[in-house]
Amino acid sequence: MDEGDNTIDRPAFAQLLGEVGPEVMARLLAAFVREANARIVRFAELSEARSPLGEGGDLHREVHSLKSAAASFGAADLAKRAEELEAAVEARHYAHDPTSIADLRASFLRFSAAVAEYRRAPETP
Repeated sequence: MDEGDNTIDRPAFAQLLGEVGPEVMARLLAAFVREANARIVRFAELSEARSPLGEGGDLHREVHSLKSAAASFGAADLAKRAEELEAAVEARHYAHDPTSIADLRASFLRFSAAVAEYRRAPETP
C-alpha cells in the first residue's frame, strides 16, 4: 500500500495489532469487515427511507458506530467519511445522497482490500 494513502492509519492499526496479536487481529478484522459492511447497507437503507435526523436516531447510530469502529481499526478514510456524515445527521443537514453513500462504500472497499493485502503479507507491519 502507498505510504501517502490514508486508507489505514498505520500507527492505530499497529497499536491494535500489538495489543491483541496476529491471530486475534485476523478474527477482529474479519468481524469488523462484516459489521462495517452491514452498517453501511443499513445506513443506506435508512437514508433512502428518509429516517429522522438528529443525535440518537437509527441513522445517527449506524454512522456513529461505523465511525467509532473504523477509527479503532485504523480505517482512517472510512472513519473520516463517517464522521462527516455523522456531523450532518446531528446538525439535521443530511439529505439522502447516493454519492455520499457510494463514497462511504468506496472507502470501505479500499480498507477491505488493504486488510486482504495485510492477510496475504508474510510479515505483519
